[in-house]
Amino acid sequence: MMTFFLIVGIACIVMANIFMGGLKSGEQQQTVFHTEKHDPRSVKLKPALYFGLVGLVSLGISALIYFL
Repeated sequence: MMTFFLIVGIACIVMANIFMGGLKSGEQQQTVFHTEKHDPRSVKLKPALYFGLVGLVSLGISALIYFL
């Protein structure tokens, strides 16, 4: 069970980074930030927030199972 939560947590953190664009270089992030409008940014950040929260909770549950 711990392995399941660990894999889900890592996968969700990676998906959050993909949605936020956190895996790009600094120059690429700056270019995208200045060329896109505000609406697409909020559309990308909402799923990133959800994936990040699910990932953190899953990693927390995995840690609890491992240490208890």
